[in-house]
Amino acid sequence: MSVYKTISSKAVIRKIFRDLKPQNDNWIDDAVEWIGEALEHIGAAPQLQQKQCVLDIKDHKTLMPTDLYYINQVAINGAVSPITTKELDTLTTKVKDLKTEIVSAQAAGLEYSSTTSILHEINSRIVVLESVYFNNSNQLQPLQYGASTFHASMHCEGCVNENTNYSETYIVDNDYIKTSFVSGKICISYMAFPTDEDCYPLVPDDISYKEALFWYIYKKLLLSMATAPENSRNGINYTFADEKWKYYCTQARNAANFPDIDKYESFMNQWVRLIPSISRHDEGFENLNTREDLYRG
Repeated sequence: MSVYKTISSKAVIRKIFRDLKPQNDNWIDDAVEWIGEALEHIGAAPQLQQKQCVLDIKDHKTLMPTDLYYINQVAINGAVSPITTKELDTLTTKVKDLKTEIVSAQAAGLEYSSTTSILHEINSRIVVLESVYFNNSNQLQPLQYGASTFHASMHCEGCVNENTNYSETYIVDNDYIKTSFVSGKICISYMAFPTDEDCYPLVPDDISYKEALFWYIYKKLLLSMATAPENSRNGINYTFADEKWKYYCTQARNAANFPDIDKYESFMNQWVRLIPSISRHDEGFENLNTREDLYRG
């Protein structure tokens, strides 16, 4: 897609107020949900944000990030110092304690700015430590997705197959990532819907996107007025609003998925090759889009 900057979806909500002049604001919380629905309907990968994080594996499993939309790849890093791992564990626990303190202080009406300051400092340190896991991709060892019916995370206690030798793998089970090893840390690359500081979705600053979201919210507002589609607001009925949404939804999807010049070049370098790249998964797909150089002897 062409590279767009993003804006907060608050801009779409402001457009609703400006154009429709609703009598109240009791629909705003619903609008945030509707915007998320609309983005999923548009379904363009470029509207997502690539993120990375380090997760603790305990008893073969860990919870997935709450903002995860889909996983790109999961890996382990055998080159990370145990000291780094221990400090990261300690700071992560401290963050949870500080967040609990802040919630308690807010409930009691107490001052908590100093606690917030400490929390920001610790989060900054965590960012530095987590970067150790990703700053040298050659040290990352991608995990295969488990295909075995005797995946270690599914073994019953004392299973005779529990010590079978095979490559480390992972599977996704509801909200959990389950691994073939009992404990440790994994690095996960995933896609998420970006949000602003108030957790409103960020959307491409593109007129097709903004119009699509506007009309999706508009038709939802019309639907909430009554069950009959012929009900109208400002002379516009549900059927008309739905058609406008479908039109701009398609337009936004096409605009987002249409590659720019750099992506065309990357795509060409991946496909125009004499030697197939068949082992790039183990390298985290590094340099997959670089031009193939052939030397004549």
